[in-house]
Amino acid sequence: MAATERETGATWGIVGHDWAVALLARALTEGHVAHAYLFSGPPGIGKTTLARAFAQALNCTAPPRCGACRACQLIARDAHPDVRLLARPADKKNLSIEEIQALREEVALKPVEARHKVYLLREAEDLSEPAANALLKTLEEPPPGVVLLLTASTPDLLLPTLVSRCQQFRLRPVAWAPLAAHLERTCGVPRAEAERLATLSEGRIGWAVRAARDPALLAARQAHTTLLETVLAASTLGRLRLAAELAERWATAPAAVRETLATWRSWWREQLRASLAGSPARFDAEVCGRALGRVQQTLDDLEANVNARLALDALLLALPRGGGAAA
Repeated sequence: MAATERETGATWGIVGHDWAVALLARALTEGHVAHAYLFSGPPGIGKTTLARAFAQALNCTAPPRCGACRACQLIARDAHPDVRLLARPADKKNLSIEEIQALREEVALKPVEARHKVYLLREAEDLSEPAANALLKTLEEPPPGVVLLLTASTPDLLLPTLVSRCQQFRLRPVAWAPLAAHLERTCGVPRAEAERLATLSEGRIGWAVRAARDPALLAARQAHTTLLETVLAASTLGRLRLAAELAERWATAPAAVRETLATWRSWWREQLRASLAGSPARFDAEVCGRALGRVQQTLDDLEANVNARLALDALLLALPRGGGAAA
């Protein structure tokens, strides 16, 4: 990685996505800012953090991004009058067409004080179909000075016509060493714990930072692992019942199911590594590899809107039988 990319990433307060920051900064410098961007990647990878930093850079009064001016501080708190965050309400399944219609009316108004009006749509896959179609009309004819920033776990969950009108940034997992160093330096986490969290995070820096600050996140991870223990020890009927519960949860809280399966994937990956290294492992490498592949395939299927009950039935029935999983 070029030193200039690392320096640019540090200036924006971003760790591990220096290539993306460098491209965005270049667009700003050269005056080639697009009207819409799509940041995609797994939950906790840093999509919203990067989008918010870009919104700051677009409107910073002491460029490239000072982080301290009025604009930067207001955007950091989601309190800037010209930078709006839209996300699915906790009690709703989708971001509604009413929200997007309100956005369409707002974009036509002049900004109160910013150079660019920015709309950050978190988890754009949660747009209802009518809302997505309404947003498409804004993307097709965006007013000057308006920038839309969308985040999604994968572009495959969005309308292809929406994706085609956005400049795409697919964020990759952050490397282990800089992630651990960031946790130690910024979050005050002891080195050993920082390394442990970096490993558990699988490169998801947002998850790692939240876990360093909130013990409840690690407790939730333990709960996901305990559920895996239950699955491995359950009968066929028991597994089908657990699959039904997960499918029902997917309908109301898909992020929770994604996190459960991500934890299972991490556990199977660790078992596979241990087996290949000749260390104590509950299952042999072949079994671990198959289970790991099954979990990943299920995650992919769920994101592709495959019937959740069928996908989860197939996963739980395919997992091997054996003693409980270790944390």
